[in-house]
Amino acid sequence: MPNRFQATVALPVVMVIDDQTANVQVVGQLLTQSDYDVVPVLDGREALALAERSPPDLVLLDMRMPGIDGFQVLEGLQAMPQTRDVPVVFLTADHERDSLTRAFSAGAVDYITKPFLAEELLARVRTHLDLKQARDRLARVADERQKVAEIVSHDLRNHFANILFSAELLRDPAMNDEARLRLVQSIRTSADAGVLFLQAFLDQQQDRSHGVAPHPLAARALLEEVAELLSYQSQSKGMHLHIDTDAADDMCLLAERAGALHVLQNLLSNALKYAPPGSDVHLTASRQGKYGRLTVHDRGPGISPKDRERMFQRYVRLSAQPTGGESSTGLGLALAKQRARTMDGDVWYDDREGGGASFTLELPLA
Repeated sequence: MPNRFQATVALPVVMVIDDQTANVQVVGQLLTQSDYDVVPVLDGREALALAERSPPDLVLLDMRMPGIDGFQVLEGLQAMPQTRDVPVVFLTADHERDSLTRAFSAGAVDYITKPFLAEELLARVRTHLDLKQARDRLARVADERQKVAEIVSHDLRNHFANILFSAELLRDPAMNDEARLRLVQSIRTSADAGVLFLQAFLDQQQDRSHGVAPHPLAARALLEEVAELLSYQSQSKGMHLHIDTDAADDMCLLAERAGALHVLQNLLSNALKYAPPGSDVHLTASRQGKYGRLTVHDRGPGISPKDRERMFQRYVRLSAQPTGGESSTGLGLALAKQRARTMDGDVWYDDREGGGASFTLELPLA
């Protein structure tokens, strides 16, 4: 079952590192009154240990401290991946300005001279936190674009693979006309499905930008559509697809059609890829409280206990090998789970009774 949380707004976290208690108290009180969450630290080693466990949003760092000085603390922060991008502002006395060139070269973003003006300190803190938030937003946008590109390329790759596979079979001069026509139809079906996927994806992106809600979708119709899309792959391996929705024949799910088909296609494609040729694959629908479940059951090798720990991670290839020499990108299950969660659903795995795998897509009932 997916976890659902109510979002809360967290205060920006500023770590204040200074060996003088009075300095930490003054700066900490000023920042706290301005709605910042302050982490006061009097020792450089303790600061690095705390930052490693819970990285702050910004660090105010005294340049001269006994033991580990400010430069060594900055070097330690730069060395840790989780704190490498945290902005560090040095607190320095007038006579230490000769060291500022070294500080900027080491990665500091700014400095504040002691004694400081409260307005200046708050302005510098606010500026660098705003800049960090802007960088974080750009990083999230870049990451989201990468995920979108992976989804599109992964799905189109499936359609192109079907077309190339059928086209290669057409090269056989001994093939009879009936078989040739079936392959031509398979090519046309895969091409149409690819075009429909692109259009559905573009429509979905437009809907999201306008805040369009998901639509009620008949569970049986979804299973029938995905079975038709992958019918040639099942036939080419002598496998049989069975759809059983008797217990929930009238069930409707609240989801995006393109998203639901994307997930189901990945789950069924994996079943056809890893189950033995000639075996049966069952598609079922059931209700569980306020959710509906669409499950793909196969008689393949299942997922080993070791693989279960990482099966939904990106670029992870599981130990099981495709039974027909098919390729694997290591993205299918990760993208399926990600897509399901964008629709307030989830994807998970169970061992199938009697051997094999059962992958379930759960979505809210309409």
